[in-house]
Amino acid sequence: MADNLILKGSTWHVRLELPSDVRHAFGNRRKLTKSLKTGNKAEAHIRKLPVLAEWKTVISKARNGISAEELENELYLQKRTGEALAGFFESTLLKHIRGEKLFTKENALSFIKVFDSDISIIFKNEPREAKAWRLRFYELGSRFYDQKEGKQNTDLVADFLKATEDFLSIKNKFFSKNSGYSDKQANQITDTFVEPSSYSPKSPFTSQRLDAFAKHQVEIKGLAQKTVDTFTSKLKVLKNYLESNGLELSFESYQQFLDSLNVSTKTKKNHIHAGSSFHKWASKYDSDYKSRYDTRDNPFLGHELPNDKKKGKKKEEKRLAFKAEEVKKLYEFAISKRKYQVAYAIKIAGLTGCRIEEICRLTKSHIVAENGVLSLYIEEGKTDASIRKIPLHSSLKPLIDQLVKNADEDGYLIHSSGGNKYGIRSDSISKAFGRIKRELGYDARYVFHSIRKTVITSLQHNDVKPLVIASIVGHETGTVTFDIYSDGASAKQKLDAIKTLPAF
Repeated sequence: MADNLILKGSTWHVRLELPSDVRHAFGNRRKLTKSLKTGNKAEAHIRKLPVLAEWKTVISKARNGISAEELENELYLQKRTGEALAGFFESTLLKHIRGEKLFTKENALSFIKVFDSDISIIFKNEPREAKAWRLRFYELGSRFYDQKEGKQNTDLVADFLKATEDFLSIKNKFFSKNSGYSDKQANQITDTFVEPSSYSPKSPFTSQRLDAFAKHQVEIKGLAQKTVDTFTSKLKVLKNYLESNGLELSFESYQQFLDSLNVSTKTKKNHIHAGSSFHKWASKYDSDYKSRYDTRDNPFLGHELPNDKKKGKKKEEKRLAFKAEEVKKLYEFAISKRKYQVAYAIKIAGLTGCRIEEICRLTKSHIVAENGVLSLYIEEGKTDASIRKIPLHSSLKPLIDQLVKNADEDGYLIHSSGGNKYGIRSDSISKAFGRIKRELGYDARYVFHSIRKTVITSLQHNDVKPLVIASIVGHETGTVTFDIYSDGASAKQKLDAIKTLPAF
């Protein structure tokens, strides 16, 4: 039997002895046998393989059970079922006592007929248990027939309903085990069915579901990985809150969650956006979520939030522009600290108004001529307007020549330690800039983007036309005429504007 084959007559059979801990998944049988319908042993060795594989899959499932997510959905269902049955038994007894709706012998007989069939299945290999349960129901049934016509004895009705409740818990456990649950999971399911109040709700934000949500947002909706990671991190905060407080997801519990957050209204809105995006996805693509929640009612919408804005006052944390001389000071300080790549990025920003990531993505191929004017070509950005050509300031040309000669092996002008996990090349440069500006006494209102504000402000003060400024810094104008039909300012117009910026 080492090869799991046994010859019966002239036909080979595959046979497997079942360990005691998994027999419940096979109707409590001790061994499995199946005809392979061949008298050729070599062929039998081949035919047995898929049969054994199928049996071993069932064995594995019987030992390990189902996934945590499937179990959670089943526990929630059993809680609802248990509550419904408990309510049914209670209301049935109360209506009988009040005489509103009597529980008759016909009612009892209909239950007994169903249970008799269940007993045959559940206790197929346990004749004593089968006999004991049949006897219990038959005795109760006999008591109903012994009663006079009319209202039955209340104690009898209570006894019958109690027997029914006890048997349903055994039936629930039996079918749970035969549905692929492990012993431990089957016990959890039965305990929840019998005592619904013992159920501690888990949030719908399981790891498996969050992974599927994130994948959809990136691959189907095309969102940036960083944005999606922000969504999932906020959903995990909500998950921890709901589970630690034993709360189901609802409009009310989500309002409690929002009230518990010690963050700005803007951040709370970001939490709402993350939750609502998840709800919309799950309502379309997750069958378990749809069966558990009313997907027509989005629990994340309709919440009133406090207004952070104060009339007549600018927010103190608003980003501020550097003065032109301060940009030069930042550049020189970075040079003195030997933070050359940061210094180069500062100078390019101060004479073009480029964003930091645009600068860090510049390569040798981005040095181009537009109508004879040497320019930086920004080929990608936040919007279509970001794609543009910016004339080189005369004081910037020597630095660009130097950077082209010393470009890294991938052709990038600014050397970076490489992109972070989101592919952002400017990450290390941005952090280094933050340390430099703090050493010079600048607070959180001043960031690298403040240099861009400096350039725009300087161009405005130099009477440069708004369309020309927008063409240089890559802003949309907000008008159909210029955003759709115009190619923007000419190379000469942009160069004349760039010349007005102070050299350093």
